[in-house]
Amino acid sequence: MAYYNPTRPAYIQDPYPSLAQLRKQEPIHRSPDLNAWVVTSYEHCDRILRDDDFFSSDPVHASGGLGESVATRRAGAPLGSAPILGNSDSPDHTRLRSIVNRAFTPRAMADLRTAIAGIAASQLAAAPATSIEVMAGLSEQFVIGSVLRQLGVPEEDQRTFREDSTAVMRARAGGPETIAAAQRGSTGLAELLDRWRAGAAVAPDSVLGTLIAAADAGENVMPDEMLMLLIHVSQAGNGPTAYAIGNAALNLAQAPEVLEQLANDRSLVPAAVEELLRFDSPTHVVARFARSDVKLGQRTIRAGDTCYAVIGAANRDPARFDRPDSLDIAREDSRHLSFGLGIHFCLGAPLARMEMEIAINALLDRYGVFRLQSFQRGGTFLLRGPAQVTIAKP
Repeated sequence: MAYYNPTRPAYIQDPYPSLAQLRKQEPIHRSPDLNAWVVTSYEHCDRILRDDDFFSSDPVHASGGLGESVATRRAGAPLGSAPILGNSDSPDHTRLRSIVNRAFTPRAMADLRTAIAGIAASQLAAAPATSIEVMAGLSEQFVIGSVLRQLGVPEEDQRTFREDSTAVMRARAGGPETIAAAQRGSTGLAELLDRWRAGAAVAPDSVLGTLIAAADAGENVMPDEMLMLLIHVSQAGNGPTAYAIGNAALNLAQAPEVLEQLANDRSLVPAAVEELLRFDSPTHVVARFARSDVKLGQRTIRAGDTCYAVIGAANRDPARFDRPDSLDIAREDSRHLSFGLGIHFCLGAPLARMEMEIAINALLDRYGVFRLQSFQRGGTFLLRGPAQVTIAKP
């Protein structure tokens, strides 16, 4: 009988055997415990992520009271009516993403590389010479610093921006006890935006600079939308990318022959990044919500049903990848689903890839073919990664 329980300690430590069994028995599984569909095959996850005509990213479409709850929270939250890219559909998503995309071009990423490498070097210079706890010692602060650099928020405003942004997002996701703090936060953010638009020194190729230029040119982007875009970009990728770096360090330390290859030939690092993302994706589950009744495989998904596309399972589907449980940096086809697909393909994917490349190279520079000292599993239902992972020189 098909079974799915992501709260079991064994699943949290290593979900892949359970997911392989579920994918074999029932790749589109109705979970009574989650009141949702759990989808584990590459083919069907691909369909859910691509087909935005039938599958929405906005939980307001969910049945069972979830949609109504989401709508109520938004109505009472400051900036609650402004769309978030990750939870919006066309036409708003297309309109807003077309503007923000301009800050994530290959040229923009190339221009950022030296500055972001400097952030990693600074983090590691402060770390012990023989070992490092990767999450606290590098990954978390490195990712935040990189995103703020790409965002373009002036350094003197970054602390205020982060505090106010967090308050706004907590209210959007939480309850009425957070509304007062969020209201103060949204007011503070609006004041910052007014000052930035009035002539503060903002890098023109940053996310902030791109938004200001679009608004000044008369493009269809409102101040509340600008603020929510800044908030979303500043927070959405931090957790997944930090976990991606932690997962990479953990899995490389457990595969010394692969690590030796990378140490001897750094040109292999970009391919290794793609394979590491496939092998142990930080984005473990993605939620979508059926807009109307739709046939998926042999199952009928009803309007309002929640579908959990288990990216970790899809990325190890033997129908899609040869030897899916092997970490193979020479793999010719690593077209994983870790950044999603379709209109919601991860906006920050170019930045995340670059951060992973820089982090792996920086760890190799300082610690060589490092070994694993200890690790502790962390993560959530949606995200997979370590709470801590300590590596050391050989």
